[in-house]
Amino acid sequence: MVRALLINTRSYCGLGLAALLLTPIAGHAQIIDNSTVSYGQGQGDTDVYRIGTRRAWQKSWFSEGNWHVSGYWHLELGHWHSNKRGAHEDNAFEIAVTPVFRLEQKNADSGKIAPYLEAGVGARVIGPTSIGDRSLSSVFQIGTHLGTGLRFGSNGKYDLGYRFQHISNGGLNHPNNGIDMHTVNFGIHY
Repeated sequence: MVRALLINTRSYCGLGLAALLLTPIAGHAQIIDNSTVSYGQGQGDTDVYRIGTRRAWQKSWFSEGNWHVSGYWHLELGHWHSNKRGAHEDNAFEIAVTPVFRLEQKNADSGKIAPYLEAGVGARVIGPTSIGDRSLSSVFQIGTHLGTGLRFGSNGKYDLGYRFQHISNGGLNHPNNGIDMHTVNFGIHY
């Protein structure tokens, strides 16, 4: 049923909106503290749509001064669609879990604009294992990303960022074309 919803982009956007609206309920249960939606472009003329949830770590490092390093767990569901016709699939789906480290200004919770840099390496499961002109060869993938963005709004409630991401199977299977993606991400903190 979820796969059928994700095939249609309009349904997928509706699912993302539903996730954003339902997240405050889950936030009260202390399961998650942020919802995200992402859109991007990848190699092989691939559009990328994702929804996600985050859980912040209760730890901070290097907190002397105005900056600190913190992090969060990020769970994402994604749909990739390629308009490039060929021997590979037009649609692929993913689920990912990524620990992310973030260098951020401390004033995010004061209502001021707070820039950040982040990096993450996580595990992904995709299916099918090819899309457009890319063959990823295995269901298990490793996703790495570097990102930058801003937190803003009352108590740093909103998060707008950019990520460069590389996904591949790390040479576990061949061919391993991998795929690079550029995404814009929007999050709401609870």
